[in-house]
Amino acid sequence: MLFAIAISTGGCGSTRPADSSSPTTLPPPTKQSPEQATLAWFSAVDHKDKAEAVADFEPSAADQMNWGNGDTSTWPTFSAIHCKPLQQSASSASIYCTFAESQAAAVGNPDTFWTVHLQRQPDHRWLIAC
Repeated sequence: MLFAIAISTGGCGSTRPADSSSPTTLPPPTKQSPEQATLAWFSAVDHKDKAEAVADFEPSAADQMNWGNGDTSTWPTFSAIHCKPLQQSASSASIYCTFAESQAAAVGNPDTFWTVHLQRQPDHRWLIAC
């Protein structure tokens, strides 16, 4: 729920349409585009992989993944994910994603879109910053 709140009320939201869908295979993290890094995070959540989901955030934002006090069985799943880059520079990017989110105790009412902000790290990985 914290992630959804941070995105929707922290100035990270957007209402632009998305137009690309998630690939089935993603390159290694250091070779991923910001869009692929965002899709990898959705995959980690869907697979209830807490360590990977947390690792997809900058350390200063990792507490955003404390959904359900870390109980992954309470996490939602996402389907029909479509993501589109809104903005990208050498060091930051904003990715707009639409999806169908399951009902889940950890996050409250399901959302249908988020704008995800990422920062490029010194090792070239893109990590979620908001």
